[in-house]
Amino acid sequence: MLETLRIRTEKREQAVDVTEDIQRVVAASRIREGFIIIYVPHDAAAVSIHRTLAEEDAPKLDRMLDAVNPDQEVPQYTKAAFVAPTEVGVIKDGRMVLGDDQRVYFYEFDGPQDRQLFVYVGK
Repeated sequence: MLETLRIRTEKREQAVDVTEDIQRVVAASRIREGFIIIYVPHDAAAVSIHRTLAEEDAPKLDRMLDAVNPDQEVPQYTKAAFVAPTEVGVIKDGRMVLGDDQRVYFYEFDGPQDRQLFVYVGK
């Protein structure tokens, strides 16, 4: 099953928690055990699975990416390349398996934009 999620970002750089949207897609698939592929088809956006971001932690990602890529004249897709356009996960008991404090985040690096996130659920 392939589903397209639409995301409207509001800031130039933004992290959007899409975990519940992803879990809804998995539930709708009715697949109890399988795998999930999450793909971002944009050069200045990405997806990542990691611990929950508190509001005060969000700027730390910006500082980390700026340290790796300090040239502000470099296109925004350079930052997206450091995060990744794809995540792969496991489905168990009809849900994507995540750690207790893990979430799925969509990252925007050239917003605001209307974006797409493809979610494939299979056996």
